[in-house]
Parts: sequence; structure tokens; C-alpha cells
Amino acid sequence: MGLLTTKPPDWIHDAPFQASATRDMDASPAEVFAALTDHENWPEWFKTITKVERFGDQHEGVGSNRRVFINKRVSIDEEFNVWEPNERWGFTILSATIGGLKSMNELVTIEDLGGDRSRVTYMMGIEPKFPISVLLKVGGKAMNKNLSDALDNLGPYIAARRENA
Repeated sequence: MGLLTTKPPDWIHDAPFQASATRDMDASPAEVFAALTDHENWPEWFKTITKVERFGDQHEGVGSNRRVFINKRVSIDEEFNVWEPNERWGFTILSATIGGLKSMNELVTIEDLGGDRSRVTYMMGIEPKFPISVLLKVGGKAMNKNLSDALDNLGPYIAARRENA
């Protein structure tokens, strides 16, 4: 795996490339946060992810780690650098089996809209090893679509969790 340069949480707003999606959901901030921290079930709503496993001694909070597998060919090791229950959750990428990345962070913010409704914003910040124009041409639209699709699936996933509880 290639090591990446880790970045602090707020770097995401200054990253050379950003992708994001926002959705209002019929789910409380606590329900959204519970779904985000149910790592192993991410493939049920984030369809490009095929498997998630935690590693290390710490399984929750800032400093905990997980490994994400994408399309069965790519693995990414992440370390959580934001863990504010029901408000914000994010990580920096430690290493990845795909080339071309120098740094990458992801951040999810959850805004309480009242009445068990939330506004969820999922952001990615990326610094590629090659010119940003190449990233925009090759993957910019795909990254935004992946985030949009994931949030489109998250609401129904949370509703199904609620019904099965």
C-alpha cells in the first residue's frame, strides 16, 4: 500500500479538489451518526464499497482505524480525526492500494433540522500526485456521483434499520 500524507480535519476546505453532496433526510442526527459508525454495514448503502473492517486496538473515536475495500480491487486505510456524535464525523487516508493520491480526507456533517430530520453533507478533499486537471477530467464527476448516490441510499437504509429495530 502506498502511504499518503495525513492532513488535519479542516484541510478538507482547502484541498485542491473537493467533491460533496448534501441531502435532507427523515432521520434524526443520532440515527445518521449510528449508521455512519456501523462500519461493517456501509456496503448496504455506499454501493462502491464492498467491505469494511476495523483494525487496531481502538474501535471508536478519534484515532480509531478502518480498512475499506472498493470494488474488490482497492483497499484504503483510514484514521478518524473527527468524531463528534450526532454532528461531525471524518477521517484522513493513511494508505491506499491505488496510486495518484498524495492526501485525502472525508468529512460528514449532520445538521439537526428538528422533527427527526437532518441535513447531511458528505465532503471529500483530495490532493493528487498529478495535475488537478487530470483528476477533474478523469474522476471529478464520478466522485460527486458516488457521494450523491450514497446519500440517496442512506435515507432508505436508515428507515429500514428503524423498522427492523
